[in-house]
Amino acid sequence: MDFFVDHRERVLTATWTPQHRLVVTSSDLPEAWLRALARLAHDVGVRQYGDAIEHIDWVALYDTDGGAVWLASAVTIAGRRNGLSGNGTGAAIDADEETALTSMADLVQTEVAEAHTAWPWGDAGGFLGPRLVDGVAVWMDRNGLTTRIGDLCEKGG
Repeated sequence: MDFFVDHRERVLTATWTPQHRLVVTSSDLPEAWLRALARLAHDVGVRQYGDAIEHIDWVALYDTDGGAVWLASAVTIAGRRNGLSGNGTGAAIDADEETALTSMADLVQTEVAEAHTAWPWGDAGGFLGPRLVDGVAVWMDRNGLTTRIGDLCEKGG
């Protein structure tokens, strides 16, 4: 999917690294989106598998035709960089924090998997999937147990 077609407007650029965590370099998004991205960045830091993620570049693009925001990710794993892309579900620009977060988690998780690692990693093994449950963005494990996105702690902690 080409994220830089004419009807998409860049509304956010940000970077995540293990050393500096989240750095937002520009944003035209509502505050709810920035809070959601901060929660997501927290979980990247505490639950990546094998600490293999070296760097993630994020670009949020607003689709002027459909009114949705899509978070594209360029994931660098152990020196291997994937191009900027994303495959999942966008969210309306005026979405609440939980809906925006679920969308971003879905989009980023797919790109992390494409880079051949898993994130976030569950306590019982396997990776967690993003869901919106009763209006709250959560990670769900294979047993149906949930943890609010942004509240993950070190594995086993």
